[in-house]
Amino acid sequence: DSGAAPDEGSIDVRLFRLLNGSIRNALFDFLMPVVTDFRRSRIIVILVWAALVILGGAKGRWAGLMIILLVAASDQLSSQLIKPLVERMRPCEVLGSVHFWYGPEGWIVTPPEAVGGFKSSFSFPSSHAANITSSMLFLALAYRRWAALPLVVMLLVSFSRIYIGVHWPSDVVAGMALGAALALIAYLVFRRIPFDRKKSVEIPG
Repeated sequence: DSGAAPDEGSIDVRLFRLLNGSIRNALFDFLMPVVTDFRRSRIIVILVWAALVILGGAKGRWAGLMIILLVAASDQLSSQLIKPLVERMRPCEVLGSVHFWYGPEGWIVTPPEAVGGFKSSFSFPSSHAANITSSMLFLALAYRRWAALPLVVMLLVSFSRIYIGVHWPSDVVAGMALGAALALIAYLVFRRIPFDRKKSVEIPG
C-alpha cells in the first residue's frame, strides 16, 4: 500500500532519515530551499538558456529546443502518467519528525506522529529530479568541456528534494533514471541533426 506507514527499518526510510535529518546543517538549510525552488533560480536558468540560444550558434539553438522538449516530456511522464498510477505518499505525509521546508513558514520539524496535510501531490517519481536530470545531463553530453557545472546542478537539485522532506531517496533515483533515459535519447537524436558544427563554436562542447 503506497499510502501506508513505512517500515522504519527499510532502506528507503533509513536513507531518508540520514539525508533529511542526520546530516542537517546550517549551510544546507540555507542552500537547499533556494536550489529546489525554480521561482528563486529561474532568472539564472533563463539567462543561461538565452545565452545558449543567442551565443551558441546553430548548436546552441538546437540544444535550447531540445531542453524545452526534454523538460516537457519528463514532466508529463513523471507528473501526469507515473505519479497517478503509483499514488505513493510523500515522507512528510506518512513519517513523523521530518525536517521539512514549509515554504513561507520556513523550516519546521513535523510532529512525532505523522499527521499529513503538508503536501497534496504524490511522490513517485520526483518530477524535479526527472526534469533537472533530463536537461542537465543532456547539456553535459552536448557540451563536454562544461559538463561539471550542469552535473553539479543536477545532483544538488535532486538531493534537495530529500533534504527538504518531500521525496524518498527511491523517488529521486527513479526520477533521475527517467530523466537520464530521456537525455540519452535526445542526445542521440541531437548528434544526427545536420547543423553546421564548424559555425557553432561560440560555446565549445
